[in-house]
Amino acid sequence: MKLGLKAAFLASTLLVAAPLAAQEKLKATWTDPDDPTTAPVTAYMHVLESQVERNTGEAYDIELYPNGQLGDQRAMVQQVSRGSLHFANIASGVLASLGYPQLGIVDMPFLFKSRAHFNATMHRDNPFIAKLLDDVAAETGIRIISLHPYGFRNMTTKETPVTSPEDMAGLRMRTMEVVPHQKMMEALGATPVPIPYLELYTSLQTGVVDGQENPPSNIILQRFYQVQGHMTETQHVMTVGAVITNEEWWQSLSDEDRTAILAADAEASLAHDGIGAVNDLLGVQTIRDEGVEVHTLGPDQLEAFRSATIEPTKAWAIEQFGEEFVTGFFDHMASYEAQF
Repeated sequence: MKLGLKAAFLASTLLVAAPLAAQEKLKATWTDPDDPTTAPVTAYMHVLESQVERNTGEAYDIELYPNGQLGDQRAMVQQVSRGSLHFANIASGVLASLGYPQLGIVDMPFLFKSRAHFNATMHRDNPFIAKLLDDVAAETGIRIISLHPYGFRNMTTKETPVTSPEDMAGLRMRTMEVVPHQKMMEALGATPVPIPYLELYTSLQTGVVDGQENPPSNIILQRFYQVQGHMTETQHVMTVGAVITNEEWWQSLSDEDRTAILAADAEASLAHDGIGAVNDLLGVQTIRDEGVEVHTLGPDQLEAFRSATIEPTKAWAIEQFGEEFVTGFFDHMASYEAQF
């Protein structure tokens, strides 16, 4: 039976007026300022927000909380664990220190030659890395969606120029709560002092510590150059960023939504690395222009730092994680040696 004109009009009106499915609100946070043109993680988060919403037909609405608005990285891990926070970018070593120590293997000194080397060896599809991330999720309830090369770290000090490991002796150096970083400092004769990132400027200003180590981008973003007189281009560790989420929530998603989020992550990672590479290129000169004396090391000087740190930290890792795990990791890294 055909609908009358009036009935057909009412039916079409009801269809037009039917409410859209409610968007699920998600929260994402990180510690950097909200400037995607200068902060790699900020660029990542803005692209992730846009692409997740686009890839899922706006089923999700991601609210962004930059600049540590929801707390420091330890607090972020706790909120992700509880399920009250959906995405956070943290240093992977923070999660290692709080819940899964073996993850600290990626924070060993002098592992990576470049951002490209990092991305090739740390991709979640690599069998060793895939198993590591699955194990982290099973043990902690936190899923690492991706690992990122945030930038090579350099030493800075207020008064002491550092051009050799011997110059580090007796210095109080701030580190993250990342045990391999602390063991590296001890191998160099310095005293590691873990201080939250958001408290570091004041600690440098007041002399709680003599120096710190960070990528040039962080030194610029947090204006550490205002309270440090020297920087040494040691590039001793690649800062490993981890995008984390709650494993229970992650597994509750449909396959389609997980695929959509991972596709958004891949796109956002390109923005992260692009901004990061530009920062690598321009950052050192910016720091020099701000009045910091920059010390560029020659091959023999860099080798002295490598020799002083690699074996002690590897021996520590074997003692902590077992020879099979550590050997497996270094075999994984060696399989890419010819490419880089």
